[in-house]
Amino acid sequence: MLVDNQSAIKLAGNPEFHKRTKHIDVRYHYVREVCEQGGIVLKYIDTTHQLADVFTKPLPKQSFKGLIQELGISA
Repeated sequence: MLVDNQSAIKLAGNPEFHKRTKHIDVRYHYVREVCEQGGIVLKYIDTTHQLADVFTKPLPKQSFKGLIQELGISA
């Protein structure tokens, strides 16, 4: 799984709980378990190449066009 948040990757790989992370949703712990079991591997990708951003946030025109092209979609 490609992730553009290095803190999220570190939290998923660290089995210790800290006072600052107690507020994290229970669903997150499932992702941690699956990572530990080898079901998914989290890898960092720079936000400029995060294809999912096309569907989740407004982007500048050039960024949008580039990501759409990488997805193989014509707009």
